[in-house]
Amino acid sequence: MKLTHSTTWDVAVGRQGEFLAINRRSAVIHKRCGASDIKLLASQAGAPQTEWTYVMFFDDETAWAKCMGAMDTDAEWLELGREFSVDPCARATRSNLYRDLL
Repeated sequence: MKLTHSTTWDVAVGRQGEFLAINRRSAVIHKRCGASDIKLLASQAGAPQTEWTYVMFFDDETAWAKCMGAMDTDAEWLELGREFSVDPCARATRSNLYRDLL
């Protein structure tokens, strides 16, 4: 059964380019760790345009668990987290794990 993990962010005005660059780096890491696809979605209607959602897709629960475990020790991921935490350009507001029912 496929899984989707999403994190919704409130991106600081004027720092969208920085956040996009961080997510491009994240996507490479997450794919290497086991995600089958990545999307970064920007709100166009119904929510503030500063609301962006990073979405990871996984073929099954095993791939999701492998990715989550790999991120705990992935040097590039840990370094990205350190860089981001110095002066965050966005704030996580929600995180969800979904199971595909179809």
